[in-house]
Amino acid sequence: MQRKVLVATVAAAPLLALFSAAQAETQITTERTTPIATATAASGAPDSVNVTSTGSIKLTAAGAAITQNSSHSVVNAGTLSFENVNDATGILVIGGQTANVTHSGAINVLETYEAKDLDGDGETDGPFAEGVRRFGIRVTGPGVMNGFVASSGTIAIEGNDSAGISLETAIAGSLNSSGAISVTGSRNYGIRAGDILGSVYVAGNVAAIGEGSVGVALDGDVSGAVKMQGSVSSRGYRYTVRPTFAEDRALIDADDMLQGGPAVRISGNVAGGVLFDMAPNVVSGVTDGDGDGIPDASETTSTISILGSAPALVIGSDTRATNIGVVGTGVSEFGVINRGIVTATGLYDGVSSTAVQLGGVNGFATNIAGGVVNSGTIASGVGETPQTREAVATGMLFKSGVTTPKFINSGSVLAANITEGAHEARAIDIEAGARLNELYNSGLITATVNGEKANAVAIRDQSGTLGTIHNTGRISAIIVPTDDADDKDDADTDAGNEAVTGRGIAIDARANTTGVWVSQQGVVTTPTDTDGDGVVNPIADADGDGVADGAEPWILGDVLFGSGNDRLELYNGSLQGNMSFGAGDDGLYLGGGATAVGELRDSDGRLTVNIAKGALFVTNAETINATSLNIGSGSTLIVTADPAKNGVTQFVVGQATIGDGAKIGLSLKSFLQEPERYTVIKAGSLTVGNLDQSLLAETPYLYVTSASANQAAGEVYVDIRRRTAAEAQLSGSRAAAYDAVYNAVGQDSALSSAFLGKNDRAEFLAIYDQMLPDQGEAMFEALEYANQAISSAIAIRPDRAAERYGPDSFWIQEISSLVRHEGQGGSLGADAQTFGFVGGYESMGEKGGALGLTLAYMNIEEHDQAARVGENTTASFVQGGLYGRKAMGGLLVSARGGVGYAWFDGDRRLISPEDELDISNSAKWNGLTASANISASYEVSVGRYFIRPETSLDYIYLNEDERQEKGGGAGFDLIVEERKSNRLSGEAALAMGAQFGRDIWWRPEVRVGYRQTLSGTVGDTVARFGANGTPFTLVAADDKDGALTLNLALRAGTSMSYLAIEGGAEKRKRSQRYNVRLSGRMMF
Repeated sequence: MQRKVLVATVAAAPLLALFSAAQAETQITTERTTPIATATAASGAPDSVNVTSTGSIKLTAAGAAITQNSSHSVVNAGTLSFENVNDATGILVIGGQTANVTHSGAINVLETYEAKDLDGDGETDGPFAEGVRRFGIRVTGPGVMNGFVASSGTIAIEGNDSAGISLETAIAGSLNSSGAISVTGSRNYGIRAGDILGSVYVAGNVAAIGEGSVGVALDGDVSGAVKMQGSVSSRGYRYTVRPTFAEDRALIDADDMLQGGPAVRISGNVAGGVLFDMAPNVVSGVTDGDGDGIPDASETTSTISILGSAPALVIGSDTRATNIGVVGTGVSEFGVINRGIVTATGLYDGVSSTAVQLGGVNGFATNIAGGVVNSGTIASGVGETPQTREAVATGMLFKSGVTTPKFINSGSVLAANITEGAHEARAIDIEAGARLNELYNSGLITATVNGEKANAVAIRDQSGTLGTIHNTGRISAIIVPTDDADDKDDADTDAGNEAVTGRGIAIDARANTTGVWVSQQGVVTTPTDTDGDGVVNPIADADGDGVADGAEPWILGDVLFGSGNDRLELYNGSLQGNMSFGAGDDGLYLGGGATAVGELRDSDGRLTVNIAKGALFVTNAETINATSLNIGSGSTLIVTADPAKNGVTQFVVGQATIGDGAKIGLSLKSFLQEPERYTVIKAGSLTVGNLDQSLLAETPYLYVTSASANQAAGEVYVDIRRRTAAEAQLSGSRAAAYDAVYNAVGQDSALSSAFLGKNDRAEFLAIYDQMLPDQGEAMFEALEYANQAISSAIAIRPDRAAERYGPDSFWIQEISSLVRHEGQGGSLGADAQTFGFVGGYESMGEKGGALGLTLAYMNIEEHDQAARVGENTTASFVQGGLYGRKAMGGLLVSARGGVGYAWFDGDRRLISPEDELDISNSAKWNGLTASANISASYEVSVGRYFIRPETSLDYIYLNEDERQEKGGGAGFDLIVEERKSNRLSGEAALAMGAQFGRDIWWRPEVRVGYRQTLSGTVGDTVARFGANGTPFTLVAADDKDGALTLNLALRAGTSMSYLAIEGGAEKRKRSQRYNVRLSGRMMF
């Protein structure tokens, strides 16, 4: 149905003022199946066209649903649709008219085609679309369209060589897209525009899927500003997730991995700058707080993303020079401002990724006025795991021909990849032929390579024009070694043993020949009321510089200069990476408590080093020629020596000044065998105050150092020697192994590095004790305790209450015990847990005698005090025995003897988390054991109560074979010689209790006693690291101390059965023993 109404048009350009008078309008309020044109809309007369929300135009033939071919506006709030029609357009504008296009409904130009699995591999094949030349809104020539195009509705296009919005001639008005646009097919555009005499605003969502398809292409000149505040994406891939397994990836066909165009391409001049904005804070009662004419609640954050090798965002042309004006004034006086999110992902192996590219590929000039600002996120290849594989990942690329005065980053610029090759990750890359003078960072600039061979580069300047880099944020270049089943360079999947050849480069300015100034400063943190209680909360500021610990700036990675007069000035925070200066009058300055750690080199010796207030840790053990060296009062210089290569950091300077209280320290790369004096400074003129020796406590704990100076000779020395065992406060076993451990650790680079990183005694002992073998003391005591429990079981008459003799019996006893042996005389303490069973067959005579056989199995697990997770020694014992018992009235005597065989399994482990060190080995060996016992007791009863004095002698013997550890390397694996242990002990005790019942009886009992070792000892542990290692002996503790014993028991039985539960404890001066026993007997 069509009807006429009178409406007032709104002018979008000066020309539209001529048409501000009331006009007639043709409305479509129901379904229509024929096209309509404004030139003939009113029964052959020209008129504006308005498709209301209830109206629709559905066509089945080529052409346009609505054609604007007169100076009459088009409004669509309804639905315009085609199905399986080529050369189809929702709204077609013929240029040369003066009118607007407003779309808030739906335009669907679709097809029923669906790609299918043509080769039976389970994967979809074929093109994304079959149709061609399909458009949502299309503006053609030959003349200029005088009016605006505004789309807040939906546009869905399926076809090739198509577009959602295509402005193929100039428009004198604005382009506003805040709806949803999706295009699927090859060589498509979500939005394509030529010249626009006005501004561009893109919000909502734009998605382009297909080979060569572009989300938004602004290829003409824009006289106003370009502002984006929605989501724009493009991809040529069929799938958006890379298959995890190689066999699944092999099924991906070429038509699944097509490359799309950029998500956003701006290749024309933009007079009003380019802004990728974020959603403003919505304040209650305020409609438009940011004053941009758009309700704050309607605004979103600009998000630009791409899957594939094309950049997510390109600003610049491949065919002509372009100019980008500034966005505004003040904080907006820059040509390109990003407050949103730009991401690029290669996804499949071998596909590079670039998030932002400024400039075209052919070197045409791209001039960006005012500079470029990023307060949002620019990320390439970044994901939960890196999404760019075996290819280069670039966050921000300044192409040849780009000229802009500065780049300011307060957000994040990130690049990451995963590669076994030499494919770099570059956060910011400035090509030769580009021109960028200054870079300011208060945010995060990070490049990460997950691999071993490629470089990670945070900032790379190949143009030689970047003269100033000022950092108050974080600049990082990180190499993360990886290893998995696809990595064929070794036989394991341990990333910790990969050989790393790639470099982490924070700043690469080697192309510069005029001089680069790199400075780093902290921003003082103002305390605020963070918890809302009205009281200002103090900041965490460990160094007291006013900069919160979490806000301290840093540079992580190498800083490489060229041949100009370069300056590296650190006023706060830290730098961790190598510092390389080329030719020129260069300077390194540290102030404000800043710290720099890394290798230091200068190619021509014209370097001035000024540590005014800070710390410089030089890690290369070689000569550094410099003009001058100043170490201010309270400042620190730490140099490095490599005894294995006879190298040391030595400053050879014309003039050196060392203030009062300055500190000079020494770090070692390898083990020192003999005392050494290192000359660390040689100066033509030396002025030195009183050196502060306190820093020398930070030298590896293995060594004792001192610093001194000879002012007349112009030399500063550091003397170093190995710390003695006595100086390390080692005694007993620790002291005995000291030389052997030192020599062994020196053979293993990882162990050496770990030991050299320990600067105090506690840190040193934590790793040193893990080098020592177990001494078996707790193991032996646990075995002795278990055998005493067996002897105790056969020394009890099971039928005492009934005074019945004669039946044979089977019996069983469960043994659970814990032994805690404290260190003594320098030996390490240990714990041992026992669990086992002993069973027996016994024949009792009528006159109170009994003979029996025993068979026992016990498992003992020992952990010494230095043991880490997964480290223990376990032993399994099988033991057989004979025993006899004789009762004569209240007197009971018994004797037992037994022999057994043992299987030992030892796992030793060294863990140093701070060094990322985890070493383990294992060994298996066997042993023999023997035991004997004789005991006597006399029980006296008074009514139901009884008292029983007891005495016993126990003997235990254990012989362990030699063992050889394997798996930990020459610096950790031990050979431990055969070890023999034996002990004879005696005990006197008194038991008291009561008896209840007769046919079914039960007897609670408490027993106290005293045990004394009479002879014997645990065997000494004789060991060496490897066949050629230095032997050492760990002398076992001579523990002859007596022990108090306490046992509680509850026994019960009948004439044919017996059950008991017992618990005991034994307390020596340096050990404690605890046990729980459950036993039962059946007589027949």
